[in-house]
Amino acid sequence: MPRKPRVEYSGAFYHVIARGNQRRRIFRDDGDRHFYLERLELYRKRYGFILYAYVLMSNHAHLLIETKQTPLSKIMQGLQLTYTQYFNRRYRTVGHLFQGRYKAILCDREAYLLELVRYLHLNPARLRHPLDPWHYPWSSHRAYLGKRSAVKVDTALVLSQFGRDPGRARQVYLRFIEEGVGLGHMEKYYETVDQRFLGDERFILEADRSAGLKSEVEVERPRVAFPLLLQVVATQNRVDPGALVRPGRQRQWVRARSMLVYLAREWSGLGTKELAELLRRDPAMISRLYAQYAANRDEKAERRIDIEIRQKVNSQA
Repeated sequence: MPRKPRVEYSGAFYHVIARGNQRRRIFRDDGDRHFYLERLELYRKRYGFILYAYVLMSNHAHLLIETKQTPLSKIMQGLQLTYTQYFNRRYRTVGHLFQGRYKAILCDREAYLLELVRYLHLNPARLRHPLDPWHYPWSSHRAYLGKRSAVKVDTALVLSQFGRDPGRARQVYLRFIEEGVGLGHMEKYYETVDQRFLGDERFILEADRSAGLKSEVEVERPRVAFPLLLQVVATQNRVDPGALVRPGRQRQWVRARSMLVYLAREWSGLGTKELAELLRRDPAMISRLYAQYAANRDEKAERRIDIEIRQKVNSQA
């Protein structure tokens, strides 16, 4: 199957994975890692992209990048070409260092940013011989703790979802990272739509529009008013609507609340901050509930909810 062209536009958010050719090591020592990060910072300054997270392993690197005016292709071309030249010169090798074209997944930042930051920072713990992710020097985890980093990492957006006070936000961030220990490899972050997208139909449609492309995705659903959605979701899950929007962490309502968050994003067009206010929870919790339900959707229940909503709307027409 031919490779799809990259979708690029200002504000696009990518999970980039650059692997060594034939899984060979691209970093042989700390000097290599320092050089790679120096080049990454050089191109960050030159092209003005936002770096939310990174981790360097022995034979691959992960980056979370939001581009501005300069497309990702130009950024990665410069980074990979200059690092390959350095590597070949230092070790007297020739040929390709990286495995073909780097992988770049265009992600729904609002839905996946927190989860992907955690996934990258816990990468050292998923090795066959695990490394301590809390003290691993070659990831952006240190930057989120307020420590010095070789590359300027934009930690503000992520930490703001854990609290306004920086110290308190870092404590909650650490608990969030700890919650992910032991999850292992998460295939869902690589299960792309059309080989390029990590997100739902709404996100793909918006991304194509931002890139000036004609989308093949058709979105026909009218927006559903949140009060109606809340009522029907609660009915289908046999809970009181008020229970889903009251403070509290009752486990028996987590599944219903995560479904409500997901459908409110997809069917009502509500953002994370709006839902956080409506459900009286912090934005980080809303993102976790969304990702939790997205990974294990109940499509039969969704169809029943859809039918009931349409019936109610038609009866009021």
